[in-house]
Amino acid sequence: MAMPSLGRKRRIWLYLPPDYQSSHRRYPVIYVQDGQNLFDRATSYAGEWQVDETLNRLAAAGDTGAIVVGIDNGGENRTAEYHSRLPWSGQPGQADAYLSFLIDTLKPLIDRRFRTKKDPAHTIIMGASSGATLALYAGMMRPDVFGRIGAFSTPLWLEPRLDQLAREKKPYRRGARVFLVSGRDEQVGDEPKGIFAKDQPAMVEALVAVGYRPDRDVRSRIVADGTHSEGFWAREFEGAYRFLTAK
Repeated sequence: MAMPSLGRKRRIWLYLPPDYQSSHRRYPVIYVQDGQNLFDRATSYAGEWQVDETLNRLAAAGDTGAIVVGIDNGGENRTAEYHSRLPWSGQPGQADAYLSFLIDTLKPLIDRRFRTKKDPAHTIIMGASSGATLALYAGMMRPDVFGRIGAFSTPLWLEPRLDQLAREKKPYRRGARVFLVSGRDEQVGDEPKGIFAKDQPAMVEALVAVGYRPDRDVRSRIVADGTHSEGFWAREFEGAYRFLTAK
């Protein structure tokens, strides 16, 4: 579909709960970045999250389900779209234009065509790595839209610091929740071991300082064997989903 705010087009994936056609219920919606990695190993570039398998299994056990909207990343534009300031160069990124696409184009379409729960407490945004930067940024900048956030392996050391943004924007609203997870020794490229876990406590501290309640509204996991990989994020997806969709 067209992305008017960016002048590009993008493939969108949609997962509907198994009982969608036979029920009249409305469902929470989860917007997830790097859509090509969520459902199908054949389209992924680094493995898949197994989102559909996980949610189908939970539905069979009685879970009421959610709609998942996967947004493919933009390839060479991925880093720019997921960051408000480009890593290392410090030049402006395109995160605000990408958020405009999500908020002004994609979400209205999804809400129009499907039986969704439209309020922030039932609108979840997730991502991993740079996609997690975008998810947290979205929740800090537009808590009136995205009330619940799942951030997997967020590079929290990059500028602008998201913990500082939380203190500045004070995004907490009733019903808001944040799930954070990283590997204890997780690294990427030449970055030192543990760099993803290092600043996660500071992010939690900032969220608590602006109104999120520990454990109730914020769940922070640092996992001993967590790696920077789709396999790790697939393993953590169920816990994030359960926390972010709970009442």
